[in-house]
Amino acid sequence: MKRDADYLVDVQWLARCANRLRQQWPRADVTSIEETALELWATLSLRDLPGEQAAEIWLQPLQCSCGTCGGGC
Repeated sequence: MKRDADYLVDVQWLARCANRLRQQWPRADVTSIEETALELWATLSLRDLPGEQAAEIWLQPLQCSCGTCGGGC
């Protein structure tokens, strides 16, 4: 079986990314969180960052800009 380096995933990166996504969506199912982390890993510009930071950057458009509601408005 041929394994291409692009298909090898850093499991620790995924775990850190998924953990940050879980903080944002604590009630989301684990499979969805892991699939999202895997999609972020597929984005080369995010893959170069630590997993937590990649999740933060990806989540930025979803964050509230008012600064008082904790992201709920």
